[in-house]
Amino acid sequence: MPFMQAQEQGLLDWVCGGANPTRPASRWISFATGSPNDVGASDGPFNSRVTCTFAAADNQLQSASNANALSLATATAVATVVGWNLWNSSAGGTRLAYGTATAAIGCKSGDNVVIAAGALVITLK
Repeated sequence: MPFMQAQEQGLLDWVCGGANPTRPASRWISFATGSPNDVGASDGPFNSRVTCTFAAADNQLQSASNANALSLATATAVATVVGWNLWNSSAGGTRLAYGTATAAIGCKSGDNVVIAAGALVITLK
């Protein structure tokens, strides 16, 4: 799971004694129907993002996962979810990180996709 360039710089600044990065006040997840990458989010046909709270990082796995189940907004069209994006706002804002799903999730219009608690894992490795 890659972080966006600004978050990578902020992490390096924090570790190496540079500027202190501002911590996002909240975190939001959106689903991607194309593989998200550094230049594009590929957000799918969902009405909105969902707020996400993360559990404390696991020291041995060097990862953090969602503390609660995430129920994303209803799909407005047929779609196959292949990834996700982490944002600092419910709309617009800054994309913080992105990743791909371990398995594609097929959706039809009207479906409400749920990610179980602990299933969204962000790692530093």
